[in-house]
Amino acid sequence: MSATNGNRSQQILSRATDLFAKHGYAGTSIRRIARACGITEAAIYRHFQSKMHLYEEVIRAKAAQHDIAGYLSEHAGQGSVRDALIAVSSHVMKLTHEDPALVRLMFNNSLESGDVPTVLFQEIRVPYIEFLTQEFERRMQEGEIMPVEAFLTGRCFVGMVMDCALNLGIWNTLFPSRNQPVDIYTNTATIFANGLTKSSDATTSRAASKPGSTS
Repeated sequence: MSATNGNRSQQILSRATDLFAKHGYAGTSIRRIARACGITEAAIYRHFQSKMHLYEEVIRAKAAQHDIAGYLSEHAGQGSVRDALIAVSSHVMKLTHEDPALVRLMFNNSLESGDVPTVLFQEIRVPYIEFLTQEFERRMQEGEIMPVEAFLTGRCFVGMVMDCALNLGIWNTLFPSRNQPVDIYTNTATIFANGLTKSSDATTSRAASKPGSTS
């Protein structure tokens, strides 16, 4: 691909990102993107096979911009379960704070139908869930946390953090002194971790108190 073609693809991606964020997938046509770029619709199809393909590349570019996979790989197996939860929640808070376009894409994504919403979930949300799934499974084997359904537990935590992050502006308006991001994600991670580890401690304690058990 020539430098000109590469620059053109980036221009299309940039304009498409702005329009998808503002109007959603259904409200953004290829014609609208072409007009924003000052090119023809045919020119867009020389770079992207379809509107869905273009949307997929917009979302993948966002995931790459924030290096979600790389960040999570650096935190795999580090510290306690609370540390793993804070690694996820702090990164979610950071990327939503720094990237208003991604926040709007995430809001609009929840209103889309068909296969469209799965693209953002797969690229943005699922990596966090898979990371926590692996962390929970390993920590269950090591006895750090109680037995849980790892995927569902990770999904619940990520969903809770995403909701906090996406609605932070509203909460800041209602309660401006109670919504510092660091307080939100450390509080959420601590409560969640305490539930997992305290239940594990209680299970161990009950098992140890049974007749015939050895300490």
